[in-house]
Amino acid sequence: MTTTSLKHIIFVAGPGKSHVQPGIKFCVNFVNKNPNLYISVYTLALFADFGAAFLSTQPKEAQNRIRIIPSVLDMEIASPLDVVLALEKSFGPWILEQLSIPSFEAGGHVIAPPSHIIEDHINGGISLASKDEHKLPIISWWLTAAASMIAHFGNEEHGQGDRLFITIGEAMSKQQPGSEKSIEEIFHHVLSDRVLCVPGLPPFYEHEQIPQLLPMLLPFVVSVQPGWNKMRDQVDIVAISSTYEFEPVAAEACANAFTHPIKPFFVGPGVEFLSKAPTEPDSTIKFLDQAQTDLGPKSVVYMAFGTLFFPLPESARHLEIIIEEIISQGFRLIFALSSPIAGMNEELKEKLTASGDAIFPTWVNQLRVLEHPAIHYFISHGGWNSTTEAVVRGVPMIFWPFAADQPTNVLQFTTQHDCGFQLLQVRSGAAKSKAYPDIAITGTDEAVRREVRGYLEASKGERGRQQRLNVKTLGKIIRRSFEKGGSADIALEELGKALGL
Repeated sequence: MTTTSLKHIIFVAGPGKSHVQPGIKFCVNFVNKNPNLYISVYTLALFADFGAAFLSTQPKEAQNRIRIIPSVLDMEIASPLDVVLALEKSFGPWILEQLSIPSFEAGGHVIAPPSHIIEDHINGGISLASKDEHKLPIISWWLTAAASMIAHFGNEEHGQGDRLFITIGEAMSKQQPGSEKSIEEIFHHVLSDRVLCVPGLPPFYEHEQIPQLLPMLLPFVVSVQPGWNKMRDQVDIVAISSTYEFEPVAAEACANAFTHPIKPFFVGPGVEFLSKAPTEPDSTIKFLDQAQTDLGPKSVVYMAFGTLFFPLPESARHLEIIIEEIISQGFRLIFALSSPIAGMNEELKEKLTASGDAIFPTWVNQLRVLEHPAIHYFISHGGWNSTTEAVVRGVPMIFWPFAADQPTNVLQFTTQHDCGFQLLQVRSGAAKSKAYPDIAITGTDEAVRREVRGYLEASKGERGRQQRLNVKTLGKIIRRSFEKGGSADIALEELGKALGL
């Protein structure tokens, strides 16, 4: 039997399915472009089965050159920060063990010891903790767009978006026993009126970084921001899950936007272009089929906020108003309640389900839903995965962003590409004030109703047709970037060369 020798890279996946799946997709694209490469995907044990299941749907050749390695889970996971700490605790011993093995065989190949580590930046550099021992070069993988990365970690000239969270952390560390303030109190105290300027985005206020102040998110960000910054400061290469054509201004600025020059590679989003055929009847697709029969194409609004985000209880009435307006405008509704924190007015759910106007599944095959001709618009939190899945399927969006990369993603898709609308009147906390430059946010029920009604009416007219044309064209651009000679295809090859493949 003939064996070939492959170079070996470690990919350290981020915490959560929304990071594991696109991370594995990047690895699939990377090994497909570099036939002499083998990748070990190191992931928290909680997500190993999920990762293996997703990998099993990919081309066989890629499956033969990628393996999923579950971390050792020997601590209780009680918070998002615990996920990162668990990964860091187990990674050091594991990588040293891998380096001690001269080689191993897999799929008819001889696999060399690891030569590089590519790590999801959201981990905050767990591989940096043991770098003195493993001594491997570390590359950052950024899940979203370059503009988002600059907004998070840019130097003073490029927004300095970390100022708020670093300042909160410093203030908390200086508190005296007996006079401690809550993290939210400190947040409101140190928040400024300054305007952030990020290349490729319109200006925005510092408070617009967090349109919804989620209770668990702020402590997590403040805790891991120093690690994110350390990762930024110690890497020289970043693989960015975007394309040059999508954001040329941010792409050009990216190399010199941080504390030291970096080399960015725009390897494209980790998006699936084709949905997988269902193995059993899908009630959601039946609902869409019936809506198309009854009302025609573009007759259903799809709403989903992912698995980690959902409107806060104090926004429950705003959510109901949006649903009421969707139905009153003559649309039907699919509202995916996949988040464990999802909550809905049960009486309203039962009423709309009984009338046939809406369904509220806890899981949907999102790709198949977005591909269905009955889909009109997608109401989303603006996460990069969901948004790019919609874009490559030509579906315009109405955005309700919460935090993280979502506000900058939404700015790009709404202001730079006109692929949708952003809900402003639903903002809460400090963001319930004004949007740049002087858009007043009152947050009243009437203001929310007026805003969403206006967007839905516009979606049925010339503005909606324009947005649909824009999003379809942008989707074609992203698809073509992965074709031979496209920008993402070239970036994957050039990244391989930079790593000695």
